[in-house]
Amino acid sequence: MARPLRIEYPGAHYHVMNRGNQRQTVFRSDADYALFLGKLADFAELYNVQVLCYCLMPNHFHGYIRTPEGNLSRFMQGFLTSFTVSVNRRRGGSGHVFQGRFKAQLVEREHYGNELSRYIHLNPVRTKSASELSIDSKRRLLRQYRWSSYASCIGLRKKPKWLHYGPILESWGPRRSDQMAAYRRFVEEGLLRNINDPSATLEAWSILGSDSFIDRIKRTYLLKREADAREEPELVHLQSSLSVGDVVSVTARVCGVSDESILRRRQGCRLPRRIGMYCVCRYCRHQRSLTELAREFGVSVSGLTRGRDRVAAALAEDETVATLVKTISAELQKSMA
Repeated sequence: MARPLRIEYPGAHYHVMNRGNQRQTVFRSDADYALFLGKLADFAELYNVQVLCYCLMPNHFHGYIRTPEGNLSRFMQGFLTSFTVSVNRRRGGSGHVFQGRFKAQLVEREHYGNELSRYIHLNPVRTKSASELSIDSKRRLLRQYRWSSYASCIGLRKKPKWLHYGPILESWGPRRSDQMAAYRRFVEEGLLRNINDPSATLEAWSILGSDSFIDRIKRTYLLKREADAREEPELVHLQSSLSVGDVVSVTARVCGVSDESILRRRQGCRLPRRIGMYCVCRYCRHQRSLTELAREFGVSVSGLTRGRDRVAAALAEDETVATLVKTISAELQKSMA
């Protein structure tokens, strides 16, 4: 089985998660929840990992962590293996408890930390059984839920020594009490409207961050790394970037315009040009920055990303756009195989 692409370095932040094997229940009793948190505390101390927030649900868990020593894989492997062995011993069973390898998204804390922590903490009220509850009932459920760090983050429960909620609260005011009150309002705003999973904005390779953050991570940690096609196909794909000329040529042919119409403004070619921007950002950003790609189109970075984002938004609503992009992508992916 191919390994998930891991990006590890000192000081990195991650959203980590996993589900029960075959989506089965992981935590069958309070003792199972307590065992998991006990293991989390022990291994966080052993590996010098900071747990910023967490939420355990019956068949899955979420955690937001920081790794001062860049040791995510060793920490998670040791922690989850120890929990699995202990819970199997308790139940008199054997085999997998979780569904394959854990998932991890590298997170740019400054841009996504608050949104991510809110999403994690809202998990208890995002269930089918909670969907029909009143706002007040959801608020009580959220604040009273025992297997989440939310109550500690807003001052309703004593903070365990191993929970490092400082980075979650520090941007919400000068004093801790102010921070907790402001963070509570921010999270509970999610009871009044749908809060999207910040991971929905993920580009490939599980990096949750701004364009500049993604570019820096790719250049610093991914492009020079040796890749094994069988073990890390995502990395091989990343390193086999297409040229702008390749992408523009295919886009122009599929859209029935000239290459020049994609790269330079031409009357009647606005949509093909935007599709070209979308495809270039998707297939050429691996080894080139947004600034370099924007220069190819004669626009600013914001002009390039606006064009890209308009096409991305249209994919779910405009069948013509979706068909064109699908055709172009199929040809480009074939050329990268």
